[in-house]
Amino acid sequence: MRKNAAFLFLSLFLLVFFACDLAIPKAIEIIGTPSTKFAEIVDVGKMFTDLLSDAINEKEGLTMIPCPETDIVTSLIHAELLDKEFDDLEDKTDIHIIFPDASPDLPDFIDVKELDDDKILIAFNPENRLIVPLSELGSLLPGFEFFHGDDSIDDDKGIYETKLYFSGADILEKSRIRIKIDEIEVKEDGEIEYKPIDIPKDNFDATYKSSDINKWKEEGYTGKSCPLGGTEIDIPITGKDISILFEIYIPAGKKLILDDFKAGKINVEVVVWLPFKFIAVDDDAALHFPDDSFFSSEDDLFGRDEPDSDSLIANVIESLSVDVKFNDNIFMGKDLVISSKGVDIHNLIESDWLSFTLTEDNMKEINEPENWPFIPDIKIGFTKGNKLVFPKEFNAIEFAFKAKLRYRKDFK
Repeated sequence: MRKNAAFLFLSLFLLVFFACDLAIPKAIEIIGTPSTKFAEIVDVGKMFTDLLSDAINEKEGLTMIPCPETDIVTSLIHAELLDKEFDDLEDKTDIHIIFPDASPDLPDFIDVKELDDDKILIAFNPENRLIVPLSELGSLLPGFEFFHGDDSIDDDKGIYETKLYFSGADILEKSRIRIKIDEIEVKEDGEIEYKPIDIPKDNFDATYKSSDINKWKEEGYTGKSCPLGGTEIDIPITGKDISILFEIYIPAGKKLILDDFKAGKINVEVVVWLPFKFIAVDDDAALHFPDDSFFSSEDDLFGRDEPDSDSLIANVIESLSVDVKFNDNIFMGKDLVISSKGVDIHNLIESDWLSFTLTEDNMKEINEPENWPFIPDIKIGFTKGNKLVFPKEFNAIEFAFKAKLRYRKDFK
């Protein structure tokens, strides 16, 4: 929508130009309130899903699949943790060729009556850490978490789910998988901290069925709820990056024989059903629009190169109103905040138009050198407990601009 701002100023100056008398004047004074309105469909929901899909596409082993049949913007995120094939073991000492992470003493326990202790087949390994990158999206929704249900009302629509698929070779009949989940926090000095997330259950039996990822990739996912199969994992999703680690082990009490290790594969997958429904967990929760949604995120809105630069646009415009109409206003009653250095403007949203005005006082603040550059950050404020739902069709459909102009130029 950056081009809209350029179109606004071009339109205003064309209006001014054609309003002038062509005779050579001693002075020119421009007073008026030109406006322009035009229709343009901008998919706002896609702005946010694109942030997530771009981040996921950069990660090996992750796939994001849209869910077009849901009422709420929803995606499936598929994580491939392990897809390992192996040949028959002719000798139990070969187990470390096939499973280099296996416990060094594991071959000693093959052909015994039963195991006295758990034996690791594939160990936790930071090199196998898989990151689900949610922070890019979460940075635009500070104070929000993905909706996790509300015990006070019967409201299960739009709740995210996470499922584990653990399937493959015969050895899995005697194996279990343990999952370790960390929330990733980047400190101010850039150091990465992995914070363990407690989950009610962290170890699971094999599901003996893989997900339908290959079908979803080719045909898309047409379901209106989380896919069947797999085992549900209760992972809180807050909007920060999540780290997933796993280990596969044979529990104590199991008996191992060489035939357990005949040719096969081990497949470990995680599928996240992720509707774009959020709940505010802080009173200062906010939705920030992505950079360049309305105006440039790099340059002063009025074209000033330096704090003391003179700007014809800024000098001519006494006040400026911008209105954006949505097909479904999910922001009714919320606080629209336009902020930049030294400038903070609040507008209550009372209709299906998202409207804000730069008043004469605001323009004076904007023109102060210490408040340069004016690069507006646009956000919608929410209070704790408010829900934010992205409907399937969530578009900006119309734009309107109106300016109050006053300019005088005396000729010598």
